[in-house]
Amino acid sequence: MGFVAEVQLVSEDLALVPTIEAGPDVTIRHEYETASDGRLLFVSVFGDECSAVESAMVADHTVSDPTRVATFANRAVYRVVVDTDLELVPPCCSEQGLFVLERTSNGRGWLARIHVPTRDVLSSFRKYCREHGISFRVTQLRESTATDDDTYILTDRQRQILSLAYYAGYYDIPRRVSQGDLADQLDVSTSAVSQRLRRAVSSLIATTLEHDHTRSDPD
Repeated sequence: MGFVAEVQLVSEDLALVPTIEAGPDVTIRHEYETASDGRLLFVSVFGDECSAVESAMVADHTVSDPTRVATFANRAVYRVVVDTDLELVPPCCSEQGLFVLERTSNGRGWLARIHVPTRDVLSSFRKYCREHGISFRVTQLRESTATDDDTYILTDRQRQILSLAYYAGYYDIPRRVSQGDLADQLDVSTSAVSQRLRRAVSSLIATTLEHDHTRSDPD
């Protein structure tokens, strides 16, 4: 089953850490990244200090071109260009099976909740961080269970398209963006967006129905 760990990661050269330090009372959640035209990072900012966060992003040496793409009652979604080579989770660890469940700010840096298949993979992650000057501290570690996170049913690409569509207002009534708008954001065709959305929604529906069926099964 592997392990679920909560890891605090701090470095002035990690994306948006200077912004996080400038606004410790604001929560920032990492949504997803895309490399279609450089490294684009989408984050949600929670709280009432969006203007202060935007100013901090402009001054942040790890990112550039901060753009607010959606606004909600208590959340704003931003897209930034990542200007640092330091990665929050390196490909070498992802290839060993490390999977990020959630990444949120904690006032000083990023708090990542991750799933690792073995303790050796967690050790590899720690080694990478130390070699690259990233402060690494495990705040929680436990064996994982089948109920830890339902997002395993979606691929990274499916989560990406659903997150963008939801936060940009594709599912609002009336819709605030079209499939063409989403395609422009991802630098893909409208047909590709349509197919990805259908597959992602189909996966969610299938898993939800199966989960409901299992819960109702007396055996």
